[in-house]
Amino acid sequence: MMPPAPPGKKEPGSTRPGKKAVVAFVIIFVVVIIGVIAVVVLVQSPAGSGATTSPAVVENPPHSSIPQPVRQPYTQPACDSPVKPVDFVIEAGPQEKCGLTCRQLTPIITNTGNETAYNVCISLVVYNSGGELIFLNGRPSIRQCIGNITSGESKSEPIVIEADCGFLASKCLQQTLILKSEATCDETTVQFPDQMIAV
Repeated sequence: MMPPAPPGKKEPGSTRPGKKAVVAFVIIFVVVIIGVIAVVVLVQSPAGSGATTSPAVVENPPHSSIPQPVRQPYTQPACDSPVKPVDFVIEAGPQEKCGLTCRQLTPIITNTGNETAYNVCISLVVYNSGGELIFLNGRPSIRQCIGNITSGESKSEPIVIEADCGFLASKCLQQTLILKSEATCDETTVQFPDQMIAV
């Protein structure tokens, strides 16, 4: 038979669970307090003090040394389209017959740009309504140069076209010939709408 425990002492098994609960509670309490202190310090710390988090909205002071993007909302308004330096319009002008498959054209070309166009040339190509290329003056196309055209100036140059329509003019008879033209110069190339030539 075991003697009773002296007064003021408890059995070892009964003290352990109470101490473990108290220690666990103290540790959790300390961790929570440290977490709250860390959050308060991070929120109240001034910018540039080494904080690793950044607030959702950052406002720069009026005289910040950080370069800011320059806004240029009105540099080129959408409705303001500048005139091209060199551009052309062409008028077909009169057509005169000089034979069954020969035509003399006098197109009028105008520089609608605001600068002089240098070394202006007009190129012509002809197809029939079946899509076949028609040789002009023995070549696939005609190129005629008319020199410089100043801003707003118009020039006309007669061009003689002799179409090679093949044996018995089979490529041209009962066909509509389609004349494609373009103007080239040192600065640009402009293509014009097709012209129809009845044979």
